[in-house]
Amino acid sequence: MDLYSTIFSRHSIHGFDPAPLDAKVVEEILDVARQAGCLDGQTVRVEVVGPEQVSGSSAPHHLAAFTAQDDAGFANAGYVLQLADLTIQARGLGSHWLGMPRLKRKQPGFTILLAFGDTSEPPRSEDALNRLELDAISSEDNPVARAVRAAPSGMNDQPWRIEFEDGLVRLIHTKRGPMSMILAKRMDKVSLGIASRHAVIALQHQGAQVTKVAPATASGGASAPFSIEISYQ
Repeated sequence: MDLYSTIFSRHSIHGFDPAPLDAKVVEEILDVARQAGCLDGQTVRVEVVGPEQVSGSSAPHHLAAFTAQDDAGFANAGYVLQLADLTIQARGLGSHWLGMPRLKRKQPGFTILLAFGDTSEPPRSEDALNRLELDAISSEDNPVARAVRAAPSGMNDQPWRIEFEDGLVRLIHTKRGPMSMILAKRMDKVSLGIASRHAVIALQHQGAQVTKVAPATASGGASAPFSIEISYQ
């Protein structure tokens, strides 16, 4: 299955086969994450860690992202690992973003984990997608907006709104739901990065050339919401 189609069939897997995947498969998935490309001006380190290194997860493998500990760094972790997430599920394997579990041994720059492994759970149908209505996050109904709507997010709160201009898609952080104050600092920004990856894949699926994906702050200084701008031709 191609990545664009996988956007609409992926879902969070909770029932993993505890048996490790073939080492070559794990290395290929790690390579996808390491070669995914970062948000403009950002860097990331991605490592594979096993269940013995993680608190609160029994999955056989995890991708751990280490980034700058700020809004752009958190968003970059989501942007990078979501390409791996989609690749994993396109191969018929399972994956699940882990917001609460942590590495047992504290490491500088740790941001988030993506669990993965084999599973017997079937793909989700697009009809089963549990998300906000499209007009709650976007003024336009188009393939990019639909792909962003399908993106996973912390507590499924979809903390973004989408704006479109000629050659530009902008995803703006928007607090939603009672957990917004708790999630706003880290998980909401990771979620915004995940959604941005979906937007990029949708643009590329339509034949657009994405030229820049950059974290930005709208006019208004420190009080302005965090956003990600995707430029394309």
